[in-house]
Amino acid sequence: MIDLLKHHRNINKKLTVLIDGEHYPQINYDAIQKLKGIFKGSISGIIFLGGTEKLVFDNLEKFYGYKVFDIKDIDRDFISALEVFKPDLVYDLSDEPVVNHLIRMKIASFCFARQCSYIGPDFYFEYEPKDTVISEPGLLIIGTGKRVGKTAVSSYIAKLLSQKSDVCIIAMGRGGPEKPQIIKGGQTEITPEYLLGISRSGLHASSDYIEDALFSRVTTVGCRRCGGGFGGKFFISNIGKGVKAAENLKPEIIIIEGSGASVPPVKTDFVICVLGAYQTWDELIGYLGLYRIILSNIVFITMCEKPLADNRKIDFLEKEVKKINPGAKIVRSIFRPEPIYSIENKRIFLVLTAKSLIEYKIKGYLEDKYNCKVAKISFNLANREKLRTELKSFHDYDTLLTELKAASVDLVTEFALNNGKDINYLKNIPVIIEGKEHINNLITDLENRKNA
Repeated sequence: MIDLLKHHRNINKKLTVLIDGEHYPQINYDAIQKLKGIFKGSISGIIFLGGTEKLVFDNLEKFYGYKVFDIKDIDRDFISALEVFKPDLVYDLSDEPVVNHLIRMKIASFCFARQCSYIGPDFYFEYEPKDTVISEPGLLIIGTGKRVGKTAVSSYIAKLLSQKSDVCIIAMGRGGPEKPQIIKGGQTEITPEYLLGISRSGLHASSDYIEDALFSRVTTVGCRRCGGGFGGKFFISNIGKGVKAAENLKPEIIIIEGSGASVPPVKTDFVICVLGAYQTWDELIGYLGLYRIILSNIVFITMCEKPLADNRKIDFLEKEVKKINPGAKIVRSIFRPEPIYSIENKRIFLVLTAKSLIEYKIKGYLEDKYNCKVAKISFNLANREKLRTELKSFHDYDTLLTELKAASVDLVTEFALNNGKDINYLKNIPVIIEGKEHINNLITDLENRKNA
């Protein structure tokens, strides 16, 4: 890490130092002097994280010779400290018990949110600026993990926007195409045979851009990515080419849909972060979920119902989100399934990636709303081996109803057509419980920018 500080690229950069009161002040002073001698840029200030065991001076600024920002509440104060010192790098000289792994993950999130890197004796979180800019009004939809509902939210918002605007979704995934692929959802008949044609050509036919095209009926551009850092950076991706392909289509509004917890390096007008109500706050902190929340104008909380999460849990998440990002608008939602073809009087084998905890809700909802019989539910859509066994062992149904994810085409659709079963696809519709006005305002703002 020392060599990183010595690099000549730091000549015009600023470094802020984190210290605590568990270290004797003279040791902190000596360490800061060493940093001053090593770092090619300048030290802009010190952030004191707390701890009083070895704190023997009242006037830290006089002792250290730098302005010192005293943190009382790290959630509320740390970003303010960064705004005072405006560092390019933050160097951490603190240690436990003042900080622990979760606090350091918070610090990393705060640093990334203010576009600076976070470094310590044996770790380095490097912030890299977003290098892709789109010319059209844009919305970035990111998430705090896989299976939180990003694609459902993306399709939902695209459908709302498409009532008045020409919308294009750029979606990427770990199974996306090597070269960006375009599907004009409003003009393409996406049938089971169409999907199998994609699958049999060696491509992933359940990729998010295909799901978006089928369910929102807007134009989509499919991209790929590999790798995902704590801050959502890819190792490789063709998102830049995907943006160019989308812009060549001249849409009025572009939606960028992240993959998993990734954060596409694209500057947009607005950001939505999709958060699953079942997730724990520690889980969100640990994978720099706070960074994603701070980036966002709207935090879209999905699956806000028992047994996944009760009101107490959801209230807690909302309180913590507002503490980290006071300006964020909160949307609470649940998902409800909607088949694309009629299932009236059908006997259904339902195949999902959803959590088995909600089996009774999904079964009851489908049977009551669509007058069908759900004979069996598999939650193994993402586990081909188990799903293959279930498909071979259960036969008392006439229709396979599946989400368009994971093994839904190469296994489920292929099985249905080879065994004389009907195949149908299921979309998850966000039903907003609270905060619908925030989505309405977002739609209006994007449309106004289109006309500006």
